[in-house]
Amino acid sequence: MDKMASSTLRLGPAPGLNACVFAARRPLDSGGRALLLYLHPGTFTEGSCAAAHARCELLAEAGADVVGLDYPLAPEHPFPASLVAAFDALQALAAKPSKLTGSAQTALFVAGEEAGGNIAAALALMARDQRAPTLAGQLLISPMLDPQLGSASMREGECGDSQCIYAKGWQAYLGDCTRADHPYATPLNATRLAGLAPALVLSVAGHPLNDEALRYASALREHGGSAHDLTVPSIAAEHVLAPIHDFLSQATGQALSNPA
Repeated sequence: MDKMASSTLRLGPAPGLNACVFAARRPLDSGGRALLLYLHPGTFTEGSCAAAHARCELLAEAGADVVGLDYPLAPEHPFPASLVAAFDALQALAAKPSKLTGSAQTALFVAGEEAGGNIAAALALMARDQRAPTLAGQLLISPMLDPQLGSASMREGECGDSQCIYAKGWQAYLGDCTRADHPYATPLNATRLAGLAPALVLSVAGHPLNDEALRYASALREHGGSAHDLTVPSIAAEHVLAPIHDFLSQATGQALSNPA
């Protein structure tokens, strides 16, 4: 995959947050455009859109116009700071999506990986609860959803103790343990999962977060949602370009045919 140029912009209320913009590199089968807000990995405490440049390129190659956001990081900014900032950015994109895609036929998506997958899932919950903005879909890549860290995949990955990166990340993000039950902080604990945007949940075989990704997709389906899960050998172009492209195409077509 050739390295592509990106531009930058500020999103959300002044002074706003830095974001990197990548134009779609292929058309969607639906004929519309998919504008995707991407939240990077980093266990809530590190990472940036610059560090996630390759992932944003991959999503653009799959057919999305990608906006990678530099959201506030814990522990300086614990829950819900990153989520609030991401929601402000999402609303800014929803206000004028055609400004970035050049098309009035644009559908809005959220996507994230690991800790960013947590925030993306929470954004879908917030969008449903506030009835805006309207999302066409959510793409969750090895989402970090369960602070209990007790899954079989966590144990097999020799993770889950108090010194592992996920435990430290959750502690930094949640701070006071009373936040752990909030559905926006830990979407896997949400009891209301109906009415959410369609989801594609990607997990990596052998990854410590694999089980919670599969559990979340199953929970979405149990609540009547559209959720497809796919376990791949790695998040590499040869494994994920086709399913992501198909998801974006189908969800965009569905969203644009039902604008309400």
